[in-house]
Amino acid sequence: MNDNNNLIPDDDFEYERELAQKERRSREDSERALQEQKAERIKAEREREKQREEQLKRDKVELMKLKSGVIESSDRISEEHDEIRQLHGFEKIANIWYHYKILIIFILAMALAAAYIIYDAVSRTKPDMTVVILANNGLEFRTDELEKFFEGYVDDRNGDGEVYVQIIACPLNPNSSDMSQTSNQAKALAQLQTADNLFMIVDSNTDPDFLGVMYKDFPKDYPDNKYMTENGLSLNFKFFANEIKYESMPYDVVLAMRRPVKTLQDSEEEMQKNFDRDVKVFEAIADDLAKKAEETGDTGLETPPAKMKKADDSSQADSSSQKEGN
Repeated sequence: MNDNNNLIPDDDFEYERELAQKERRSREDSERALQEQKAERIKAEREREKQREEQLKRDKVELMKLKSGVIESSDRISEEHDEIRQLHGFEKIANIWYHYKILIIFILAMALAAAYIIYDAVSRTKPDMTVVILANNGLEFRTDELEKFFEGYVDDRNGDGEVYVQIIACPLNPNSSDMSQTSNQAKALAQLQTADNLFMIVDSNTDPDFLGVMYKDFPKDYPDNKYMTENGLSLNFKFFANEIKYESMPYDVVLAMRRPVKTLQDSEEEMQKNFDRDVKVFEAIADDLAKKAEETGDTGLETPPAKMKKADDSSQADSSSQKEGN
């Protein structure tokens, strides 16, 4: 027998020690298993929440497009809802924010867009013409230069003794759904709900749903103008880029016009009337740019289309940082 454990036989002491070690290992294994199960539950819950948030984002954009007439129907919006566990107090508030923060942010963005439209309507002189920038390639930093360019082709329509062309910049990145893009989407779709604001500046990155509302027959209407594309007039001119002080402008920029349709606020007949008026401006611009290109031997631009950043990147487009002269 061991002198330090003279009351316990050696064999029994060893047995008790092994038994205690086994019990400790068993507890550790159980705790580890519980932690792994907890981690798996958290991971699964986060994945479900991620999928739910992505669905909300898609549904939000789809609803906006339906309301503005960009699309006529959608099979993406689902009426299925997960079973909701009853919560109380602060946990309930936290859960509402966790599950519906995208919807809350969307509502706030729509409210901001509505506030912008109202403020714009009451605080600014009604423009003689409006051009909306959807392209996300740096043109949003050349609004003053673009205003000056378009004002050279427009008459004093509102009779205030001045010519004023409004440029509304809402550059869109189809790869992003952050707050600024949500706001820009709301602002862009708001422009599609009226029979005005027919001119759009787009590029090869513009969402196909937005391109789908553009007038597509310009190549047929102007067969002698080689700068006409399916979506409108190509602005691939060096002299034009120099005129608006954007020498590195990508070569895929297009001046488009919305085709006449019935909107939420106006009839198709009203929009057709505006289209017939504005297409004369479009024709004057197209003829003038084509003539200048021929006279100067313009070879076009060399900068490729902007590369859209992913949703988790810090900026929206490579060229958005090109604020030359700013």
